[in-house]
Amino acid sequence: MLVTTPFSVSPNPAALFITPSLRSALHKIRYTVDNRQGLTCLLGDAGMGKSSLMRLLHLEYEGREDEVTVAFLTDPDFNTPNAFVRSICQAFEIPMRRSLQAQKTQFKDFILEQASAGKNMVLLLDESQGMNSEVMEVLRSFLNFESNTAKLLQIVMAGQLELRNRLKMPRNKALKSRIVMYSLLSPLTPAEAKSMITHRCQMAEIPIPFPDTALDLIYSSTGGVPRDILRICAYAYQTAQITGDKNVSIELAEQAIEHERAIMDEEAV
Repeated sequence: MLVTTPFSVSPNPAALFITPSLRSALHKIRYTVDNRQGLTCLLGDAGMGKSSLMRLLHLEYEGREDEVTVAFLTDPDFNTPNAFVRSICQAFEIPMRRSLQAQKTQFKDFILEQASAGKNMVLLLDESQGMNSEVMEVLRSFLNFESNTAKLLQIVMAGQLELRNRLKMPRNKALKSRIVMYSLLSPLTPAEAKSMITHRCQMAEIPIPFPDTALDLIYSSTGGVPRDILRICAYAYQTAQITGDKNVSIELAEQAIEHERAIMDEEAV
């Protein structure tokens, strides 16, 4: 049962509705990690479900602690290579060192220790569109840790489409060439959007409060972006609850859409 509001936009993996696009991304990432192939990249516009998917993967790998050592950086420090490496080491609970070189050596020793123990090391990096070229070079150097048959560190980068543009820059060609698989999250189709709302209502054990006409209107205003759909649904549902209405009318759906547009306009200023 969903413990938060039915249409919460928090990246809760328990509430994630797995679309074919998300399922394909999961398969690619799991394959790359389980076969110890190194680097994979998850791309998508804001609100497409990247963070929820990464949290789901984190939970999966945490549940395999006998064979996997995992760290998840939800908002990595990409300001400098030193800050980046230190944030990774903190996530893996590796002792801190003063210099970048000493910290990288400490990290390498930890990777080798995990490999000797038969553990697959996994690094999950969210919000990777903020990564600069210097940090990308550090990340590329980590992929040099390998045996004759496998990478010793598996890295999953998730980021907005800006990350793809950064990877296309000539200076980042070395890291781009190391990416084994890409996954690009697609907007929801109208049918998928309705299924997502149905999924949320079933988890919350409530009747579906949206007639098809309201859902169609909400979908057309969002272009199929899951977070935007949920935000509008949350406002409309909460307003209906306050006014004592069982269902969300077309008028209330329009009001919720206008409210969301006003918020987006304020954020754009």
